Amino acid sequence: MKYLRILTMFSVCLTSGSLFAQNNANDSIQENRRSNQNVMLNASSATAPRTISLGIPSSGSAIFEDGLPVSFYLGFFPGYWSWHNGLNTQSMSLSTLDESALRVGIIGYFPSSTSKVTSDKLSGGVNYSLNQYGQHQVDLNVGAPLGKGWGFNLNTYQNFDRGSNHLDMMYLQDRIQFYKLAVSKSFAEGRGRASLTYNYMSTMSLAENYGPFIFVGDGSVKEFDGFDLGHDQYLPNLDYYTYIDPKDGLTKSRNFTDDGLTKSHMATFNLNYKFLNGNELYFRSRLKTIHTDIANLMLGSISQVGTADGYTFQDGTAFAGNVQNRFYSNYDTTDSDWMNTIELRGKNNRHEWFVAADAWFDHTSQSTFTGNFAHEAKKDPQQLYFNGQDYWVFNTGSNYFNGNETKIAIYGRDQWKPTSRLTLTGGVRLEYMNVNGKAANNVDGATNNSRTSGWSLLSPGVTKNKISENWLNTAATFTAYYRVTPGFALQADAFATYRRPEITEYGTAMSPVTDIKSNYMFRAGINYRNSWLDLQSLFTYLVQKNNFVNSLWTHKLTKAAGGYPEGYQESVYIPSFYNIDAIGWTTDFVLTPFKGFTFHGLINLRAPRYRDYKFEPVFSDGYRETYDFSDNKVTGISSVEIELEPSYTIGKWRLWASARYYSRQYINITNSLYFNPRWETFGGVDFNFSPKVAFSVNVVNFFNQKGASAGIQAASLATDATPFKNYLTSGTYIRPFTLEFATRISF
Repeated sequence: MKYLRILTMFSVCLTSGSLFAQNNANDSIQENRRSNQNVMLNASSATAPRTISLGIPSSGSAIFEDGLPVSFYLGFFPGYWSWHNGLNTQSMSLSTLDESALRVGIIGYFPSSTSKVTSDKLSGGVNYSLNQYGQHQVDLNVGAPLGKGWGFNLNTYQNFDRGSNHLDMMYLQDRIQFYKLAVSKSFAEGRGRASLTYNYMSTMSLAENYGPFIFVGDGSVKEFDGFDLGHDQYLPNLDYYTYIDPKDGLTKSRNFTDDGLTKSHMATFNLNYKFLNGNELYFRSRLKTIHTDIANLMLGSISQVGTADGYTFQDGTAFAGNVQNRFYSNYDTTDSDWMNTIELRGKNNRHEWFVAADAWFDHTSQSTFTGNFAHEAKKDPQQLYFNGQDYWVFNTGSNYFNGNETKIAIYGRDQWKPTSRLTLTGGVRLEYMNVNGKAANNVDGATNNSRTSGWSLLSPGVTKNKISENWLNTAATFTAYYRVTPGFALQADAFATYRRPEITEYGTAMSPVTDIKSNYMFRAGINYRNSWLDLQSLFTYLVQKNNFVNSLWTHKLTKAAGGYPEGYQESVYIPSFYNIDAIGWTTDFVLTPFKGFTFHGLINLRAPRYRDYKFEPVFSDGYRETYDFSDNKVTGISSVEIELEPSYTIGKWRLWASARYYSRQYINITNSLYFNPRWETFGGVDFNFSPKVAFSVNVVNFFNQKGASAGIQAASLATDATPFKNYLTSGTYIRPFTLEFATRISF
């Protein structure tokens, strides 16, 4: 045990930028060393996979199923709106960095699942779980052979979630209905299989994890007026809301409970065939339609008002106190796509390769309406009227676009072993991208499509401008792996992606910047493996270039100007470009010192910083200043992340835990305000009563940490933190302490 402690300390001292080791019996580069079930351990959501941070802001997030992305637009339609990981899943893993770069042009770790399509015999199972807040989940699956190589699999998943902060305005905050049918046929003496899967998913969701709290000023927060984050509701009992339809300009109303609905249909055909020479052919084709009518009720600022400031209760009684301003939006979006991929794989004594081609087609449209409302900043608040209106200032954030996108790509990878010790792997992706359609955005410096209160497509001067772009997106990957001894190896990686904007980025009044957005990642370090230790430690350097942002900056006016009084907090939008880089080390290790016990550890140290970030806002009182945020730390990203995951199995029992540490995260770009480090914790006990019956008790957030997070708009340019000591604000929180009880029955 002395040597175990020494090696463990050594592994903790080494740090780099990979999440997974890359060893297997024949030294091929694999990055799936640890269990992937923790991808679904998400402190912010009970149904969505978590995002694994690389240390810079994400360029998108994919979920793969049966070899294809579940969503055509990786940052626009979350994949979990059409996907469920449960009894319908045959296997689950994570994409490697080179795989994600080559298949979708993004460097990242993304969930990748394979569907159950049949069974050797009649079999099935049911999972049922519940928690103390009234959430119920039921997952039912059955599959069987049908003879002559045919088989089927049928699955349904139902989720009923009230949320931990029960709302008066709606009984269920999250309602999921998922149905999936798969039919398959094996042929050519088992060397081939064809399958067709169809799934329908309906999701009704209204994310409402908001609440008020006091920002102390030292990175900590404290309770405001007895409000219990995660348990108290922060939304009035709203029956309806008013909006202006951006398509026809008419004022309409609807119920909030009618929003938040997404419906998707997805059919996937898969053909796998192994030739007599060992080469393998894969063909995948997916048709999907999705319509979403999602409502977002976002937080604005909290302001203290008096009886003369125009805020009243519904009966007209003047209000004085703290007002929570809200901004709501509804994304009425329709999307239809057809994705096709063909892939050929082969290997010989020195090469293992694949070549593939994509033909992806999509049509999508979106019309977004927005508005404002307000309520008391307290538990169980009442709605407030402003100047006699319950909703006001419509469509200042409205989106509109309608069009098509085509992606035709060829890509491939070759893993070459020139010697028994050296493995070289290289890949490249070439993607032709065509974007065409119409959008109501400003072009060539015009302002006719700028969003003002009451904006619609029929407003004077508004035009639908044509979109017609043809681009080449590229990606390249390279890995060198040298085995020094049977258990020790050196590794070096390089990944690069170059992307242009998708049609979904044309919806706002400001036209997207069409310059290439590039991402680079370089890694180098060691791998070590013996009978009880599997260790990887890599140095990492990441670069993200040509980021564009249209940010809102705030300044207190020194005199009356622009129609605002002296002291008014004026906000202006400033477009700017910037780069980001991050240097760091990560150590990823798995310990198996004795039978039944496994300990996975991950330590990320990195320093993400802004580069070339300069701009000059001008406010109504004439105040102007050139800001340079180069070398400042990136907001919302921790410099230190640690994961500790022990698991112990003895007899019919399994005990497991997962603890994640996130260091300080900066709130504003000046780095004057920050949130203190936090832990996210999970754990559980599994009991296998019999080979067919099992029970489990899982815990989320052992210590009931709040994980409060907020962007303090008034502090966007603040260099002095003093005015924000004991500052009342509002924001999000992570899931509170939760007990989940589950039963699993198979047959």
